[in-house]
Amino acid sequence: MANEYDVAAMQPHFPGYPVFWAVVKPLYVVLGSFSTAFSVVGGLATAGIIAALLFLWKKPLVSTEGAIVAAIVAFNPLIWLMGNRYMPDLLGTACAMAAFALLLRSLTSDDGVNRGLALFGVILTGWLAGLRLSYLPLLSIPVLVVLWRLFAARQMATLGRIILAGVVSVAVWLIPMIIDTGWSELVQVASAQTTGHFTEFGGTVQTESDMGRRIVRFVRGVWADGLGAWWPGRHPLTLAVSAGALGLGALGLRQLLRENVWHRTDVWVGAAGMLAYAVWVFFFQNVIHKSRHILPLLPMVLWLTSMGATVLWNAARQQRLSRAAVSLTLIAYAAVSLVLVWQHRSPTAIAQVKAFVEREEATGRPLRVISDPLVNTYLDAQDIDARYISVVDTAAVRRAMTADSGASIVVGTYPGLVDQPESRTRTFYHNPFVNRMWSDITVRMYESHRRSHDATQHANDE
Repeated sequence: MANEYDVAAMQPHFPGYPVFWAVVKPLYVVLGSFSTAFSVVGGLATAGIIAALLFLWKKPLVSTEGAIVAAIVAFNPLIWLMGNRYMPDLLGTACAMAAFALLLRSLTSDDGVNRGLALFGVILTGWLAGLRLSYLPLLSIPVLVVLWRLFAARQMATLGRIILAGVVSVAVWLIPMIIDTGWSELVQVASAQTTGHFTEFGGTVQTESDMGRRIVRFVRGVWADGLGAWWPGRHPLTLAVSAGALGLGALGLRQLLRENVWHRTDVWVGAAGMLAYAVWVFFFQNVIHKSRHILPLLPMVLWLTSMGATVLWNAARQQRLSRAAVSLTLIAYAAVSLVLVWQHRSPTAIAQVKAFVEREEATGRPLRVISDPLVNTYLDAQDIDARYISVVDTAAVRRAMTADSGASIVVGTYPGLVDQPESRTRTFYHNPFVNRMWSDITVRMYESHRRSHDATQHANDE
C-alpha cells in the first residue's frame, strides 16, 4: 500500500484506508524504509492509546496512575505485535480511543455537552471512517448521544457546526479517493468486497455459524491474545499473568463500584459503545481466525487492570507486599510480551512455505501449486514462477496430478483432494499467539516425472 495505492486493483482492498495511507506514505518517502515507517506509526499509535486513556481518566502521565497505564499498554503483547504489522489496526485503535475519550468527556460538562471536545471527537470519528471503517460501531452510540443532547437543548447552531465538521472530515479523504479510483469503480469494488466480507471470506456468523466456537475464540482473543494470559498449550509463566489480570481487574472493578460512577451518563454511554462494538465483532467480524479485531476493546480492559494496579500499589497496609505483587505481575506480563515480540522476528509458517516453494522453483522444472486462492495469490505476488491451481477446481487438480513432468505442490490439508502417495511432506509452524493466521501449514509434494519413469520401466519389464 505504501508503494502503490490502487483501491480498484485491491491495493489495498476496500475500504482502502486512505487516512492511514496519508500518514504512512510521507514517512515512507522521508525514511526510505517500508518497515521503519510502519514501526514509527505503531509507536505513535501506542503513545496515542496511552494519552487517550489518561485523558479519559483525567490523570497526568507523570504520576503513579500514568506510569502504570503507560507500562501496561506499552508492554501489552497484542498492541506491541500490531505496532510492527503492516496494518492500520493499531493506529485505528488509537484514533478510536481518542474520539471515544473526547466524546465521553464532552458529556461530563455542566452545560450538557462540552462543544469543543464534542467537535474534535466527531472530527476524529470522520477520520476513523477512512482509517479503520470497522471500528465505527464503538463510537456510534457516543456520537448519537452527543447529537441528541445538543438537539434536545435546542443548540441548533452548535449541532449544525458539529455535523458539518463530521461531513468535512469524511470529505477530505473520500473525495480524493473517489477522484483517484473513479466513482463507478469504487462502488463496484465496495459492493463486491462488502458482499464477500459478509457472505464468503469475512468469517462472519453467516459463514462461521458455530456459536460455541465463536464464543471460545472471542474469549481467547481478549484473554490469551489480548492480555497474554494462560491458554492450553501456553508456557506456565502465563499463569502468573492470568492471576495478575484477574486480581487487578477485580480490584479495578471494586474501585469503580466504590466511586459510585454508575449514575453518570458518560459511564453508561461508554459501556453501551463497548457493548455495541463487542456485538458487532462477535457476529460480523472474523473472530474465529483473527484476534486483532478485539483491539478497540482492549484499552478499556487494560484501563481497568491499571486502576486495580494503582489501588494495590497505593495500599496503606502491607505496602511492600502489595508493590511486590504488582511488580512481579508486570515483570511476568512484560516477559511474555518480549518472548512473543522476539518470535515475531522469525518467519511465519507461510513465509517458510514461500521459501520452500522458491527452492523448488530454482530446480527449473515445471511447477504447479495447488492451494487456497488466498495462498496462491500470496505466492504469485512473490514472483514465484509456477502454475497456480485452486483446490476448488477439482478438474484442474486431476489434470495437474496426471501431468507428464514437473512437480505438484499442495499447500494446506484438503482431505480427499489427492488419492495418491506424496513424495515428500513438510509441516511449517509459528507460534499462533504471535499470529493466528496460518500458524501451521503442511506441504505435500508429488513428483510427476517419477510416476512417468515408473510406468515406462514397468512397460519395458513386460
